[in-house]
Amino acid sequence: MNPKGFSSSKEILFITSNDGSDMRINKEIKSLARAGASVHFLGITSNEASCFIRESCASVSLIHGPRNSPATIIRLVWKAWMLFFRKNISSIHIINEQLMVFFYPLMFLKHSVLDIFDSVFLKWNKPGEKWTLIKWLVYLPVNSILVTDERRFRLMPAFARDRCKILPNYPCLRVPAERTRRTAPLCILFNGWMGLNRGTEIAEGLLKTGLPLKLIMAGWFSDDHTRGLLSAYPEKIDFRGVVPQETALQWAEQEADYILCVYSPINSNNINASPNKIYDAIHTGTPVIINAEVAVSAMVKEHQTGFILNSYQVSDFHQLYRDLLEARNNFHWDDELRRQFSWELSEAVLFQSHRIS
Repeated sequence: MNPKGFSSSKEILFITSNDGSDMRINKEIKSLARAGASVHFLGITSNEASCFIRESCASVSLIHGPRNSPATIIRLVWKAWMLFFRKNISSIHIINEQLMVFFYPLMFLKHSVLDIFDSVFLKWNKPGEKWTLIKWLVYLPVNSILVTDERRFRLMPAFARDRCKILPNYPCLRVPAERTRRTAPLCILFNGWMGLNRGTEIAEGLLKTGLPLKLIMAGWFSDDHTRGLLSAYPEKIDFRGVVPQETALQWAEQEADYILCVYSPINSNNINASPNKIYDAIHTGTPVIINAEVAVSAMVKEHQTGFILNSYQVSDFHQLYRDLLEARNNFHWDDELRRQFSWELSEAVLFQSHRIS
């Protein structure tokens, strides 16, 4: 059933290098489907079982192969053109600038939405008005740009902000279970994109102490070093594969003392990371571990929803372990924040970007 007041005959071509397992993509596609849109999903996969959005799509096309392989990208582009001409496509939705460039001509032909999770310009430390001409060319065919938070909005070039809309990656509204006081050995959830400069160093440092610790890992490995933790610490790591967001939230709520949410301050993208896991913390009553170099650590401090490291470079992991153990039951949770930061209150931005009314 469509949301009240919405009707649509939109045919949307949704293109990503993901396989349909990404938490935000899941919510976007399900919302578009509820609004009456027919979503034709095109992505890249190595495991079709992690495509969690089939029921919400009019069609699903998955290209098998390495995400960064030229051959895989060529097949993805070819399939997109075939879908474009075979379906009555009314708008195109593409994830991130680096993928969009392969579909640049296509985006001139229909209403186009660029959805920026991790901006390539922020990864290259070129925020705001830096490289303005290149950004002007990249964003030229785009009708609507989605960014994840106010800070990312301000880091867009001024000429593009009139096309920008903020669509936060809030969890869907849920009723949290009552959280009991933790007394078991320390348990940390490390999920999503797991890799060096995004938490591996902190997780590995704590594992090396030899102190009682359970590390729940779920999601995607971005490097072999992070994957190697599984074989290096088999008794302390519980790897649970790629799972829907609601499943990860249940684990956070029921088992974890903390959600790992740290970023090495090596580029603007990491320093200005979106507060996705902070929202997860608010919805589950599970504090995050975040480092002070990340701008949204100020939000964690304001709402008392996590443990803030002075630096991503930790000098004494034994002391960090003791501090985490002592602090794990001393955080503040506000039901009003949970209601405020919910996907249902923001999905209208997604509808507007695709002109669904």
